[in-house]
Amino acid sequence: MRPTYGAVSRYGLIAYSSSLDQAGPFGRTVLDTALLHDVMAGHDSKDATSINGAFPDVVAAARKGDVKGMKIGVIKQLQGEGYQTGVQARFYESLQVLASLGAQIVEVDCPSFEYALAAYYLIAPSECSSNLARFDAMRYGLRVGDSDGASAESVMNATRNAGFGHEVKRRIILGAYALSSGYYDAYYGSAQKIRTLIIQDYAKAFAQADVLVSPTAPTTAFKIGEKSNDPIAMYLGDVATIPVNLAGICGMSLPAGLADEDNLPVGFQIMAPAMQDARLYQVGSALEAALVSQWGGHLISKAPALGGSK
Repeated sequence: MRPTYGAVSRYGLIAYSSSLDQAGPFGRTVLDTALLHDVMAGHDSKDATSINGAFPDVVAAARKGDVKGMKIGVIKQLQGEGYQTGVQARFYESLQVLASLGAQIVEVDCPSFEYALAAYYLIAPSECSSNLARFDAMRYGLRVGDSDGASAESVMNATRNAGFGHEVKRRIILGAYALSSGYYDAYYGSAQKIRTLIIQDYAKAFAQADVLVSPTAPTTAFKIGEKSNDPIAMYLGDVATIPVNLAGICGMSLPAGLADEDNLPVGFQIMAPAMQDARLYQVGSALEAALVSQWGGHLISKAPALGGSK
């Protein structure tokens, strides 16, 4: 579950991308997640981005679990080509379940989503390179290579080399390049303009539907380390969830079944306008109850044990 940006305090967390970072709950069921969300959400004066206002009753929404009369928008750009066959099959089956529960399914067009992935991987690394610059071994944090006679520069280099993983280093370098003189407007500035267009697309879509839905990812999970040498392939797995993050709205992912071709779980993503997190729990709870009834139990009890005993 990704709450509305600013609904859950980030105080005490290491800042990665300040305009995107948002803590959220995980749970075995929609109701469990709502109970945790209810505890986590609220204003915190120690977080400058924290929302000071009334928060939706997500627990009551999860317990209600009713979609009758609701309009559910299917995003045209987040389905079809590039999505695994088994992922699409479980997604469309879930849509049929929601329709059978009384929801009206409509298709919405969000043309700017085509550029969301590129925009995100300019904005996030740019903010990352700025935020993580503070970990220089001089003021706080990890410190290695501090032997007699070592220069400040050598200690910084040794510490940052030891403390940051390959992917973090890659993003710092990319972000520093995007923010460098002569490239700021061409890359970071353009990415922020795309972000504005994505926010506008969401506003138009939510004028047509109460919530929006899509597969959570175009494929099922890849094997550990399988794509670590191909960052572009890894990044493409985020294509459906990145627009929510860029717009600062709320989103939820829940299991929709197992893909026929590899027997791995498929995610179903639900999105709602900012501060309308309760809608996610209302729809998610209704869908979960119907699917669990079909499966004869929660999906975790049906998933195969890969590479070991169950």
